[in-house]
Amino acid sequence: MLLLTTIMKMGNGINLKISNISLFFFLILFLFKTSVSYSSTIKDFTIEGISLGDSVLNFFSREEILNNKMNYYKKDDYITIGLDNHPSLKQYDWLQISYKKNDKNFIVESLDGVLSFDNDYNGCLKKKSEIVLEIKDMTGIEPKEYEDKHRGDPSGKSKFSNSEFYIDNDVIVISCIDWSKKMEERYFDHLKVIINSSEFSNFLRSNPY
Repeated sequence: MLLLTTIMKMGNGINLKISNISLFFFLILFLFKTSVSYSSTIKDFTIEGISLGDSVLNFFSREEILNNKMNYYKKDDYITIGLDNHPSLKQYDWLQISYKKNDKNFIVESLDGVLSFDNDYNGCLKKKSEIVLEIKDMTGIEPKEYEDKHRGDPSGKSKFSNSEFYIDNDVIVISCIDWSKKMEERYFDHLKVIINSSEFSNFLRSNPY
C-alpha cells in the first residue's frame, strides 16, 4: 500500500506533520471525518513552516536575526527576535522567535505567531475556538482553559483567555488578549499561537520580565 510523508495543513496557521500514513487510511479519515486521534510531538507542529528545534538561520539571514532583537525580558537567558509583516509571513502579521543566549546555531526554543484583532475581542475568541478544535481533533488532547487579568496592565483592566495543550512537557498556547483603552495606546488586541519547549516554559515561570 502506498505510503505518504506529508504535512496536513490546519486552516488556522498551525501545521501538523504526519509521516508514514497509508493513502487509504488518509482518504478514509479525510472523507468520513473519523474520530481517530494522532500521536504527535511538539516538533510536529509548525508556525510559518518553523518548528521547535529548527535553526532560525534556515529561515532568516544572520543580519535579519541580529537586527530584530527585542528587549523583551530582563533576564538574558534567551534572546527574542520579532519580525513584523516580513515578506515570508503568509499566515501571521507578526512572528516572534526565542533562542538560547550564545547559541551559535540559533535553535528555536519558542515560537509565536500573532494575528491582529484590533478592537474585536469576540472575533479573536471565535478564531481561537476554531484553532483549539483543530488541535483537539489532531491530538486527542483536552486543553487547559483559563481567563485572567493581564499582568502587563497595572490597572487590571486588560484580560486574556488561554487554551493550553501539553505535549510531553512542551506546550502549545492559543491566546486572545484584550487590552484596556489606555494600553491600546501602545498595544493592539490580538490572537497569539505559542509553541514553547519545556525549558523555555520553565524560564517564563522564573518571572523574567
